[in-house]
Amino acid sequence: MKKSWDKKISAALTATLLLSVAPVNILAKPDASITQSTPEDVFVDIIGEGERSTLFNENWKFHRGDVTNAQNVDFNDTSWENVNLPHDYSIDQEFTTSGEAESGFLPGGIGWYRKTFVVPEKYQGKQLMVEFDGAYMNAEVYLNGKKLGEHPYGYTAFAFDLTDELVFDGKTENVLVVKTNNKIPSSRWYSGSGIYRDVTLTVTDEVHVGYNGTQIVAKDLETNKDKTVEVDVTTTVENDSSVNKTVTVKNTLFDEFGQAASNTTSSQVEIAADDSQDVKQIVEIESPELWSVDDANMYTLKTEIVDGNEVLDTYETDYGFRYYNFDNNTGFSLNGENMKLKGVCMHHDQGALGAVANRDAIERQVKILKEMGCNAIRVTHNPAASVLLDICNEYGILVINEAFDGWTEYKNGNVNDYTAHFEETITADNQIINGEAGMQWGEFDVKAMVDGAKNDPSVIMWSIGNEIDEGVSGSTTHYVDVARNIINWIQEVDTSRPITNGDNRKNTNPSAIISQINQLIYESGGVVGMNYASNSQTVSMHNAYPNWPLYGS
Repeated sequence: MKKSWDKKISAALTATLLLSVAPVNILAKPDASITQSTPEDVFVDIIGEGERSTLFNENWKFHRGDVTNAQNVDFNDTSWENVNLPHDYSIDQEFTTSGEAESGFLPGGIGWYRKTFVVPEKYQGKQLMVEFDGAYMNAEVYLNGKKLGEHPYGYTAFAFDLTDELVFDGKTENVLVVKTNNKIPSSRWYSGSGIYRDVTLTVTDEVHVGYNGTQIVAKDLETNKDKTVEVDVTTTVENDSSVNKTVTVKNTLFDEFGQAASNTTSSQVEIAADDSQDVKQIVEIESPELWSVDDANMYTLKTEIVDGNEVLDTYETDYGFRYYNFDNNTGFSLNGENMKLKGVCMHHDQGALGAVANRDAIERQVKILKEMGCNAIRVTHNPAASVLLDICNEYGILVINEAFDGWTEYKNGNVNDYTAHFEETITADNQIINGEAGMQWGEFDVKAMVDGAKNDPSVIMWSIGNEIDEGVSGSTTHYVDVARNIINWIQEVDTSRPITNGDNRKNTNPSAIISQINQLIYESGGVVGMNYASNSQTVSMHNAYPNWPLYGS
């Protein structure tokens, strides 16, 4: 199965960047972080032949605490620590009883990261994008001294186009800088601090598949699984050049052995200068192997953007064919077979490793869960790292991807949590990809969760929130409207999965706020989640609302 760092491949680009790299000192002292030896400038194939993306994790400079002008190109960072990402700067601090219990008695604070890299002249005319899978929290991103933008939430991916601010002369060092600020108390669990998930660099032609730019939906799979299945494919093609471009968009499905499993669908389209277009096509496949918890069959959609005989971009998307249903009387079924969701609610931290999204550690977790009979994970209480979803796709684990623990009112006195930003709007000078001036951060982040995972077969529900009025001191009378907005935002991106939530109130009074929210979930085609519900409470809720599909969340 493909990993998060090689999901999107291009045969169109080969390049070499000049980076500062050094081997990791694995035998770090017990009281020290894992660090690198003094780096030296060497050539490395950071964008290798046949690739469009690469991990951008190695050899960052890090400083704990605030520093004046650390975003500037000429800032002297020679005394800073050398770190590789993912990185959590809370886990290696001293525990303190003056800290906050829900954050594990570990400090947060400000952290600065700097990375220098040289871009060869051959990249003139190319597009470079950096994606952060997660940074906790209040991230500010700078390139060569200019602020590109910010992103307050700690659990969703975000990206910036680097092209306009880069120097492409093959000798000048470009400087990418990130500042994060974890103002504890900010969470009801151990959050960690810093760039704790992967960073990816992508290089493309000016005409290319956009960020998270494919959407795949198998039509009428239950009916047609043993014959021809039509697959709706939507490809977002971007033209960042100054002239109109006519290109051909080709899509083909391949099985796990790399053999073509479908016809190749081609469409010629004209994309206006500095614009994008959603290209809709149908790919046909005969009797696809179904993805399930017992046999996680995966396919890859290969998307090519072609200009004459030249392939401008090649983009690959993992996909699995499965269908499922939540019935209000008979429960859950996958591929037509009734089954129990035997799941866990799993936070993102890796114990003594901290919050780092370490693939080996996450894979170990999933293996243990699979061996003990688990078939589902509810990601509590925030969007999952992309690497977790990749692993669940590979091992056959069903996932409930959860957007938020709270909406606009903070919980348990965590005055610095994300709820302070939910209704804030994106400013016009923020260059964050897919962000629009005036858009609420709540909308941006729930759409980021859905957009990044919309093709993952493991994900079966989108949760709008967990126990949203638990531990809240402020009024939540407006939460019915907030719930309606979140549901609409999700369904603007994906309607192929039901909406859900985690409700610990289990209130059967129809006038209660949570009951009104649950009704909205049901009316959207969703499934009402009940936390800590006993059998008698579940029966009572079913008797009060017999049409609602219910599950133990």
